[in-house]
Amino acid sequence: MKKGRERRLFSTLSLFLVFVAWSLILTFPLILHPFNTLPLGDESVGTVPFFNLWTLQWNIDQLTNGYPNYWDAPIFAPNAGAFAFSEIQPLTALLAAPIWLATQSPALVYNFVVILFLTLNGWFACWLLRSWGVTPLPALLGGLLMQSLPFVAQEMGVLQLIALFGFLWWLLFMGRLLTRTTWRNTLGFGLGGPVTFLTCGYYGLFSLIFLPLALLFQIEKKYLTRRLATHFAAGLLITLVLTGPVLWGQYRQLQQYGFTRPEQTIENNSARLADYLNFLDYNVWYGRTLGLASKPGQRLFPGLVLIILAGVGLAGRGPQRVKAYLVVATILALLLSLGLRLRMGDLQPYQWVRAYLPGFEQLRSPFRLAAFVQIHLALLASFGLWNLERWGSKWAERGQLIIVPITIAALIEMVALPLPLEPLPPLPTAAAWQNWLNQQDNQPEIVMLPFAASPGVADFEPTTIWMLENRTFQGRMVNGYSGFFPPGHAPLREEMSRFPTDAGLDMLRELGVDYIVVHNLLLDRKSKEKIENLLPLIYHDQRNNISIYTLN
Repeated sequence: MKKGRERRLFSTLSLFLVFVAWSLILTFPLILHPFNTLPLGDESVGTVPFFNLWTLQWNIDQLTNGYPNYWDAPIFAPNAGAFAFSEIQPLTALLAAPIWLATQSPALVYNFVVILFLTLNGWFACWLLRSWGVTPLPALLGGLLMQSLPFVAQEMGVLQLIALFGFLWWLLFMGRLLTRTTWRNTLGFGLGGPVTFLTCGYYGLFSLIFLPLALLFQIEKKYLTRRLATHFAAGLLITLVLTGPVLWGQYRQLQQYGFTRPEQTIENNSARLADYLNFLDYNVWYGRTLGLASKPGQRLFPGLVLIILAGVGLAGRGPQRVKAYLVVATILALLLSLGLRLRMGDLQPYQWVRAYLPGFEQLRSPFRLAAFVQIHLALLASFGLWNLERWGSKWAERGQLIIVPITIAALIEMVALPLPLEPLPPLPTAAAWQNWLNQQDNQPEIVMLPFAASPGVADFEPTTIWMLENRTFQGRMVNGYSGFFPPGHAPLREEMSRFPTDAGLDMLRELGVDYIVVHNLLLDRKSKEKIENLLPLIYHDQRNNISIYTLN
């Protein structure tokens, strides 16, 4: 019996290492530069990866200090609750914290999380497929397909969108709870909620659509017992207890501002059907080998081989209720990803979703539902591999010999390599100007110049770097970057683009700004001269060419 347990443990560990190895391949050449680069994916600049690194940094610093002021991150001063303006990712940071504290290497920790998330995507897809009766090899290959989804490759620069495994976890334990009503499966089901919501709020909200749909298709009359209802209620209570306080806290912070998304913004971030024909320009097959290029828009093409395998998965034996769910979920996710671009006469179905499902009114990017299109296609394609394995075994002694090359063909068509990386600039921790700020009696309110010139993501890259640096110097910044921007930020940005002006100085005084920190190397000569002539210089860091001016 002991030897049997040892063999199972070895087999499980070996399986996990397969997914780790494939994650390292999918992110190549990240393994060669783990200490000083971050995955960029299809992002044009480092703004979003830097911002997500700052999110991890703020979470971990708050964790190690006992969460003294979790929501009040030192950005967008003097506004309170600024950390709630975007994805907070507390569970992601909790997973990263031990490596962070051990190495003190921000880039290494971030890249560890990327590899971990990709690995867990494959791991949980494999176990979900096994729970549905799929044999080991097709389940393993299905896990590799899940790791390689083109949507994840496109969004590799957006850390939270890599975390598909939360929904797969939730789906796995929901199915297990139906077939084996044990407290262990109840706990697993209850943990699915926080794992999903606290790694990616988008996927948490999407799960509120697809998890009940999966339950509807899988539940049978024999499952309708008081015992099962009790266990489901207990699982939901665990989810509520572990997730509710965090989400409620974020909701309360956001309620102060009454944030809304303009319909035009949502429509601009809705998918087009044509986007499902677009592939990444650095896709190994279409981009690198054939030299083709996609049209502008999202890159949502799942892969022709994957689609064919999904079609093959519809045939044959297997859990027909599960297959029906996968088909309906794929179609539903596709339609919802079109967001406000989908019109039926005067009706826009996505408006119903925004009106009746909590949280959806605040979502900016319906196209991200394409992740659930590809998740369900990959699961259905795994049934296709299972069918081919069974059918092939009738013609050959080993049906596995048929499905491995087909999977390799699917992976070659799907993967995008080499992964674009973004160098993480050095983050000074003891610069003279930082030390000067740290010597002030009270935490000052500061504005960093040059201010972001436009709402474009590229213009906020310096801001996100300053947010990372802000960990080691005292000062609450008027600058900031997030999913939402506080009221008044757009007019301030427009005025600061012409700074210094009397109107701009008046706005800074109204905000309570104490000091203006000018990064001279990033400012044009004319603007620097105007600032020097208008404001009193209080400190100059000659080595870093940074000047600090006072408004008083």
